[in-house]
Amino acid sequence: MASAAEYRVMHLYSNLRIVIVDIECNLEGLRGERASAQRLDRLFIPGCWYRMEEHPNMIHIDWRNGDWSELPYEKFEIVEPQ
Repeated sequence: MASAAEYRVMHLYSNLRIVIVDIECNLEGLRGERASAQRLDRLFIPGCWYRMEEHPNMIHIDWRNGDWSELPYEKFEIVEPQ
Protein backbone atom coordinates (compact mmCIF):
# COMPACT_ATOMS: atom_id res chain seq x y z
CA MET A 1 0.00 0.00 0.00
CA ALA A 2 1.38 3.42 -0.97
CA SER A 3 1.74 6.01 1.74
CA ALA A 4 -0.15 9.29 1.54
CA ALA A 5 1.69 12.46 0.62
CA GLU A 6 2.51 14.80 3.48
CA TYR A 7 1.05 18.28 3.06
CA ARG A 8 2.32 21.19 5.16
CA VAL A 9 0.94 24.72 5.33
CA MET A 10 2.22 28.07 6.54
CA HIS A 11 -0.15 31.02 6.88
CA LEU A 12 2.08 33.84 5.75
CA TYR A 13 -0.55 36.59 5.95
CA SER A 14 -4.25 36.59 6.81
CA ASN A 15 -5.10 36.15 3.11
CA LEU A 16 -2.12 34.04 1.93
CA ARG A 17 -0.93 30.55 2.68
CA ILE A 18 2.01 28.58 1.34
CA VAL A 19 1.48 24.84 0.87
CA ILE A 20 4.30 22.34 0.38
CA VAL A 21 3.95 18.63 -0.32
CA ASP A 22 6.46 15.81 -0.63
CA ILE A 23 5.56 14.95 -4.23
CA GLU A 24 8.07 15.47 -7.04
CA CYS A 25 7.64 18.82 -8.76
CA ASN A 26 6.85 18.67 -12.46
CA LEU A 27 7.30 22.32 -13.48
CA GLU A 28 9.73 22.66 -16.35
CA GLY A 29 13.11 24.06 -15.34
CA LEU A 30 12.46 23.84 -11.58
CA ARG A 31 13.64 21.19 -9.12
CA GLY A 32 12.40 19.78 -5.84
CA GLU A 33 8.94 19.00 -4.57
CA ARG A 34 5.60 20.74 -5.14
CA ALA A 35 4.68 24.07 -3.58
CA SER A 36 1.91 26.59 -4.08
CA ALA A 37 0.99 30.06 -2.90
CA GLN A 38 -2.77 30.37 -2.40
CA ARG A 39 -4.65 33.61 -1.70
CA LEU A 40 -8.26 34.10 -0.60
CA ASP A 41 -9.02 35.88 -3.89
CA ARG A 42 -8.13 32.57 -5.64
CA LEU A 43 -4.69 33.61 -6.88
CA PHE A 44 -2.66 30.42 -7.22
CA ILE A 45 1.06 30.34 -8.00
CA PRO A 46 2.73 26.93 -8.32
CA GLY A 47 6.36 26.36 -7.48
CA CYS A 48 8.96 23.84 -6.39
CA TRP A 49 10.69 23.66 -3.01
CA TYR A 50 13.78 22.02 -1.53
CA ARG A 51 15.74 22.17 1.71
CA MET A 52 18.71 24.49 1.61
CA GLU A 53 22.00 22.60 2.10
CA GLU A 54 23.74 25.54 3.78
CA HIS A 55 20.75 26.18 6.11
CA PRO A 56 18.95 22.83 6.70
CA ASN A 57 16.17 24.46 8.75
CA MET A 58 15.21 26.63 5.75
CA ILE A 59 13.51 25.81 2.47
CA HIS A 60 13.88 27.56 -0.87
CA ILE A 61 10.86 27.87 -3.18
CA ASP A 62 11.19 28.78 -6.85
CA TRP A 63 7.87 30.10 -8.13
CA ARG A 64 6.72 29.54 -11.72
CA ASN A 65 6.45 33.32 -12.21
CA GLY A 66 10.22 33.73 -11.62
CA ASP A 67 10.09 34.88 -7.98
CA TRP A 68 11.55 32.89 -5.10
CA SER A 69 11.13 32.62 -1.32
CA GLU A 70 13.20 31.30 1.58
CA LEU A 71 11.20 30.25 4.63
CA PRO A 72 11.80 28.33 7.88
CA TYR A 73 10.68 24.70 7.50
CA GLU A 74 9.51 24.45 11.13
CA LYS A 75 6.86 27.14 10.51
CA PHE A 76 4.96 24.74 8.22
CA GLU A 77 2.32 22.69 10.02
CA ILE A 78 1.25 19.23 8.88
CA VAL A 79 -2.25 19.13 7.38
CA GLU A 80 -4.13 16.07 8.62
CA PRO A 81 -6.11 14.19 5.96
CA GLN A 82 -9.88 14.48 6.26
